[in-house]
Formats: sequence, structure tokens, C-alpha cells
Amino acid sequence: MFSIAAGGDTGQAPDKQAHAAVELGAIPPAIIAAASATRDLPIAERLAAVTQPLLGVPYVSDPMGEGEGYDPDPFQRYDGFDCLTFVEEALALALAGDPVHSAQVRGSLRYGGREPSYAHRDHFMELQWIPDAVRNGWIRETTADYGEVERHSAVVTDATWRGWGRRSRFHLQDAELPTGEMSLNVLPLERAIEIAEQIRPGTLLFSVRVERPGVPIWITHTGIVIAGEKVTIRHAANFQSGRMVRDQSLRWYLEHTREYSNWPTAGVALFEPVEAGPRRSLVAPTVR
Repeated sequence: MFSIAAGGDTGQAPDKQAHAAVELGAIPPAIIAAASATRDLPIAERLAAVTQPLLGVPYVSDPMGEGEGYDPDPFQRYDGFDCLTFVEEALALALAGDPVHSAQVRGSLRYGGREPSYAHRDHFMELQWIPDAVRNGWIRETTADYGEVERHSAVVTDATWRGWGRRSRFHLQDAELPTGEMSLNVLPLERAIEIAEQIRPGTLLFSVRVERPGVPIWITHTGIVIAGEKVTIRHAANFQSGRMVRDQSLRWYLEHTREYSNWPTAGVALFEPVEAGPRRSLVAPTVR
């Protein structure tokens, strides 16, 4: 689906075809109830509430698509998530005001305001998904709030894509691949571990790997920071110990990423949902 799905956490993801027979259904009643009960609370509390019913849902690689064409998986489902589709769904449910309008937010996050299609989907986090989400007013960067950042920067060209070994995973014409400068502020891993308990609830955390020449991605995982006795990351995790939506100690998770020796972790990028902005202008008002 996108760069995160291609990288993921550790271990192998279950084949999504194994879940094809599962009835997808509408938004689960527990999520609708949670959204209704918390609609006037701060965004961090809404995110925690609407995702609580999703704990334990299986990790499924690339579970959503356009309902037709190359990727006929559904636009929306609640029986399986990968890390990014989980975050997209959490934001859509929490920012929509009413879950019935979540599709508009989800579509904006996934396609950047363009007509939904595989070619228009924001497959690549650094060049597409994050810049579009920031430009459209859904999220804002907060990485530098927690310490001195390192600036990652690279120029992606047609030659970059031709030389990248995972190019064939994306069924896009050469002209449909994004090019240009990609850049990202990164909080170094050791600093992130040091201040893990200080990261504000509701923050979107992106795990960033070290830069590699000729590789047009850095981000390989994402999740949401949730408050509690211990600050946790709620994410669709692809770990051998449990492939599912789950809560784990944020500090533990960050320390665990030290073990990624084949492609070391550089640190994290942090963003927060924007409480005001497009939520009021793009989401239709509820008829009373």
C-alpha cells in the first residue's frame, strides 16, 4: 500500500487473503458510542476512546483499497489494520465530529483531496502523506518541542525509483511516482527514549530509520501516544509476540527499536492532530 506497509515492524504479516471472507460491516456500535460520549472532549481523549474498541483487532498488511481496480479491498473496514490505516481511521473518527462523516476525513488523509484511486493514493509518507496532511490542516509538526532535531533531507528523482529494489511493489507508472526534495525533522532515538513520558497524549509517532543512499523512504511505522499509568503507544503492531492493534509501553517500544540492526532506527518524528481547521469546513454539519 505505502512505504510503511513495505517496511512494517518485525516479523511477517499474515496474508490479507486469509481475511477476505470476514464480514466487514459498518462502524462498530462500540466506536459510535465512544465517539458520541467524547465528542466534546479534547482530541487526545477522543483518539483514545474511539480506538479502545479496536484493541485486539488483527494486523493485516495492506487491508484497504479502492474497492475496484488494482486494489479492490474496501475503503473502510474494522476487521484488520496495518499501522497507517489504523492511524488514518483513528484520526478520521476523532476529527469528524460524528463518525458518519469520517469517510470525508479518511479520504482527505489517504488521497490528499484528490479523486480516490490507486494512483492518487498517498503511498509514500515523506513525499506524500505527511506533507498533504499538514497542508490540508489535519496535523502539525511538534518534533522540535522535545529537543534538538536532526534534519533528514534527500532529493528523489526518476533514477532513484529505477534503482530502488522495492519499486515493483507499487503498481504505478513512472510518471505517477513522486519526485523532488523530501525532508523531515527527526528527534534522535536516545533523546526520544529519555523524554518518552513527556510526549503529549494524542501525538502521532513515526519511527524513522537512518538514511540510506538510493532509498526513498525513512519511515517504517506509526502509532498514537496514549495517556495512562505509563505512557503507551497504541498501534497496529506486526510483532511475533502479537500481530494486532495493541498498547505497549512507549519507552519499551523505543528501546526495542534499538535492536533493528539491519536498518537502524534514527529516531522519531512527532505530529499532533489539529483540533480546529478543516474539521469544520470540510465535514458536513449534523442535521438536527
